Amino acid sequence: MTKEIENDGIQFFGEVDLNDQGGIKSDMPAWYFDVHIENLRENIERKARGVERNLYAPDQILRVKEEIKAERVKLKEIEDSRPKLSGKALDKCGNAYESLKKQIRETMPTRKESKDGLVSPHEELNRMKSKHIKIDTEIAKACGVHVVRGKISGDEANKVYQILGKALGENTNVERLRRDGNSEAYKTMHNLTQAILGGRAVA
Repeated sequence: MTKEIENDGIQFFGEVDLNDQGGIKSDMPAWYFDVHIENLRENIERKARGVERNLYAPDQILRVKEEIKAERVKLKEIEDSRPKLSGKALDKCGNAYESLKKQIRETMPTRKESKDGLVSPHEELNRMKSKHIKIDTEIAKACGVHVVRGKISGDEANKVYQILGKALGENTNVERLRRDGNSEAYKTMHNLTQAILGGRAVA
């Protein structure tokens, strides 16, 4: 049976993403990376053509065939781990994606604030590390993110947004959410994060 991070029928990490202890070994699932998958597929095809055309030395053939076999298994595992969302799971992911999009956009400093030098490094650290973004707990767990009182950090929100966006065929570039003008929400981030952290700054 394939070991997977599964919640409410939603799976984002498959066996190919797990280490020997059953934990997630990378931030993003293997199916997320189109370029890596395409490179793997092209590498398999290149080696297979080389074997078919006798381009390898006789003492290399066995090794190359074993490499092809292993790479085909890995490619299949990656493709099999790609989420196939439908019904309630699709709706749940879609709602979570839209909610994250709104919250990330509202709490990001705008381009104008960045340009005018109004972005405090301390407040940016608080925004990215403090738990202030609301999220469906099961969605977060499926993305390998730890939830505290129903909330995740800015860094974690970006990760979940990207995974959901990829699974849904939507935008995954967080920077595209950044607005141009002033952001009232960002101006209040100091009070918000300090309240969350009980008055303690994020180290």
